[in-house]
Amino acid sequence: MTQVVVEKRKPCGAVRTRWTAVVLGSDEWGDWFAVPDGALLLPVADPWVAWFRHDGRVRVDVATGVVAAAPVSWFVDLDLDVERDTDGTVHALDLADFVQRSPSYPRAWVDLARAAWQEAQDDVATRAEPFGAASDLWVRRAARAVLPAPEAIPA
Repeated sequence: MTQVVVEKRKPCGAVRTRWTAVVLGSDEWGDWFAVPDGALLLPVADPWVAWFRHDGRVRVDVATGVVAAAPVSWFVDLDLDVERDTDGTVHALDLADFVQRSPSYPRAWVDLARAAWQEAQDDVATRAEPFGAASDLWVRRAARAVLPAPEAIPA
C-alpha cells in the first residue's frame, strides 16, 4: 500500500504533528487514510480534517483546508475541534484557545473557523455524512492496513 506523510501545522507554519499514513482510497467526501487509531479523512473542499477511530469516536479539527502535495500533505489547525464520544455525546472543544490565538490569524481564517466549527458540530451530532455510515467502510479497511511505526516530532 502507498504511504504518505501528513502534517498538522500551527498557523505560524511550524509542524505540530507529523505522521505516516497508508492510502485507503477516495470517495465523494475526499481521500481516506489508515492511521494507527482508525481512518483519517482529508476532505476535498471542507475546512476540516476528521479522524474516525476504531472504537467509534470521531474527532474533527477545523483547518484552513488540506494542501495535498507530494511528498507531504498538510493543513493548518485553527484550534477549534469537535469530538463525538462512543456514547454519541458531542463536545465542542478549544474555544478558549481559539479566542486567545485568533487575533493573530487573518480575518478570513477566523470567519472560516467559526462557520466550519458550527457546521461540524451540527453534522457530527446528527451523523450527517461523512459522519455516519459513510465512514464505516473506511474504518474497517483501516483496521486491516499494515501501518509504519509512528514518527516522533521534536518538541
